[in-house]
Amino acid sequence: MSRSLPRPAAVFYALLVLASCGSDTTKILGEAYVAPARLNLHSNLGMRSGTVAVLKHGDHLRVIDTKRRYAKVLTDKGAQGWLDSRELLSKEQMTRLRREAQKGLLMPSQGSATVFEALNVHIEPERYAPAFTQIPSNGLVQVLAHKAVPRTMKAPSGSAFTLAKPPPPPPRRTRHAKAQKSMRPPMPPAPKPPPNWQELSAERIGGGKGEAKEKAAPTVQEPANLEDWSLVRTKNKQVGWVLSRNLYMAIPEEVMQYAEGQRITSYFDLGTVVDEEKGVKHNWLWTTSSRPQPFEFDRFRVFYWNRRRHRYETSYRAKDLAGYFPIEVEPAKTDTKNRYFSLILQDETGNYWKKRYVFDGTLVHLVSTDPYQPSLDNTLTKAPIPEIENALPTQHQPGWFRRQMLDIRHFFRHR
Repeated sequence: MSRSLPRPAAVFYALLVLASCGSDTTKILGEAYVAPARLNLHSNLGMRSGTVAVLKHGDHLRVIDTKRRYAKVLTDKGAQGWLDSRELLSKEQMTRLRREAQKGLLMPSQGSATVFEALNVHIEPERYAPAFTQIPSNGLVQVLAHKAVPRTMKAPSGSAFTLAKPPPPPPRRTRHAKAQKSMRPPMPPAPKPPPNWQELSAERIGGGKGEAKEKAAPTVQEPANLEDWSLVRTKNKQVGWVLSRNLYMAIPEEVMQYAEGQRITSYFDLGTVVDEEKGVKHNWLWTTSSRPQPFEFDRFRVFYWNRRRHRYETSYRAKDLAGYFPIEVEPAKTDTKNRYFSLILQDETGNYWKKRYVFDGTLVHLVSTDPYQPSLDNTLTKAPIPEIENALPTQHQPGWFRRQMLDIRHFFRHR
């Protein structure tokens, strides 16, 4: 005969089993995604505690607790730990980031650029935005777009990831407070204003009879300190934002020397020229910008290779413009050496125009000027994604001394 537990002990044991089963159900406060490329999940509150797991960009998390700007999360693999909530993205932010990345894969390239040191790629054009990948030293990227934003001098305080918590319930009123409120006499009605209330208030409102109130001096807002950001596409087809001053457009240095202190924002190949002494050379179209501004470029210039003098010379140049991306260069045709390209320009009245030019190998001519209406959703023309390795002919990269001179020139130009 089996020996059974006493009735009180059996009830206590059942309660323990139910409590242990209920402890596995964790209350979920919200969902989040990892923003940076690599993020450590800590065992306790504080960044000096042990690491439970290493998370990567895009990992799905469930938030189970928050304290100040830290969040306790649960991974899909069952690991729990604490991390900085500023390194998290909401579900809406992650959806928008993926949508922007898909759109960036279809944007036409405005030229390739290189970096001399490893450079972080951010999810937004902001210094303190999370960086989800990195461009290696001497790596090539495709430049897609440009944006000038006010410079942020300090990191944002507080948590960037907020949870929609229900409002706290109103405090319960005690019976004593209800009795005291019921014994109070009703409030008397508000007195009516006097008939001449406008005359009495004229001194405050208009400065008195026959006196005009002195107008306050208009506040002059100091111009914001803008900095340029570029939207780039990496070799791995990742799309993000980098500081434009850390990019060096991968155009031959014998052409780059004519930048005259301007920042090259885009460039395009307009055909090849065979020189008996110098070999194969290319004709170039580039756009430049003199300072951070809302549009992409304020000048453009066309270079052609002079086979008699064995050097680059200017075929056409224009300045004081307000130009926008994308710049379109039509593919070369086999029956002619003419190359056509189009620019989007804005005039002083705010109207947009699409100007089409033709380059015949030596001179540039304006072909047409048509009204242009920018798309509201900034949807650009779909174009095939060129391979970064084959985007440019093999060329010599600037050496250490040349890079130092470029940095010094950039420093004094933006002081």
